[in-house]
Amino acid sequence: MAPYLGDIDRYMRSLEASRRPRDDYIWTTQEDINPKMRAVLVDWLVDVACTFRLPADTLHLAVSYVDRFLTTSVIKRHELQLLGVTALLVAAKYEDDIFVHEVQRYRGVTGNTYTAQQVVKMETDILKSLNFEMGSPTARTFLRRYITVCRGRDRAKAEKLEFLCSYLAELSLLDYDCIQFNPSVVAAACLFLARFTISPTAHPWNLTLQRNTKYKVSDLKSCILMIHELQLNGTYPGLKEDAVKVKYNDRELEGVSAMASPKNMPPHFLKNIRR
Repeated sequence: MAPYLGDIDRYMRSLEASRRPRDDYIWTTQEDINPKMRAVLVDWLVDVACTFRLPADTLHLAVSYVDRFLTTSVIKRHELQLLGVTALLVAAKYEDDIFVHEVQRYRGVTGNTYTAQQVVKMETDILKSLNFEMGSPTARTFLRRYITVCRGRDRAKAEKLEFLCSYLAELSLLDYDCIQFNPSVVAAACLFLARFTISPTAHPWNLTLQRNTKYKVSDLKSCILMIHELQLNGTYPGLKEDAVKVKYNDRELEGVSAMASPKNMPPHFLKNIRR
């Protein structure tokens, strides 16, 4: 596998660029949807994914489907939940059939607001809108590779870092402004923040991480600050729901959402590392 890692990384980075949603679609394409509505939907999808025991990869892929669909297709606010739950169904089918549930179960989590026919039609609309290009790297895709660079002999510490990165990545899904960043950038920013949260006095970045992620701190700064704000708040600003925070407060996930992160980050941490 090692000889091909560079080729795989280049392919994934080209794919993330070509299949990214437009970061202005709410302002240029949609007329009845705003960022807070999107945040409410994503928070709800986190809850549904937990109920169905879907992997985090499926959740991330579903949210990417939602954003890509909304880039080109105009819908009304009452259709947003239908889009979200159907995107989750499509992502579950793409990821692994073992996690697929009957359409009726997806209808059920919406309180049977939509008919089975509406779900099936929305599934068709999503597939057509995405040109059947369902594979797309998410922040989870890149996090798996980045975290291997940080794994040491301390297994417990490595697990906590992984859970914390996953928590921050799911928080980033809530914020519409985060889609301006490629998933590889979001993943690197989450790794930076997780390391800072665990060891606030140690510099979160180093030349090894820079070389493996291909990002300098200056490339990540805006994304780091945006996700750090979400971490301090525990959810999207003004959003009453906090499904992501509740999910990662579980003992099996080391309760990482309860970990306090310093409000202020030392300015020199946000400067590029000198060789």
